Amino acid sequence: MLKEIDLTGIYVGPIILYMLISIPIFLAVRLLLSRIGFLSFVWHPALFEIALFGIILALVVSLR
Repeated sequence: MLKEIDLTGIYVGPIILYMLISIPIFLAVRLLLSRIGFLSFVWHPALFEIALFGIILALVVSLR
């Protein structure tokens, strides 16, 4: 597990690093889902994307 990151005297949690790792993965998955037309079947796309990002973030944290 990562410890706190020191940014010029300000300590931030490791979740920031996990989020930065998750963002490109999320963007790639979202692009793939929109290209195959899956997002047109989703009732609430914004809610689905937030849940998808949460799942990807949880996977990144658990794999760490």
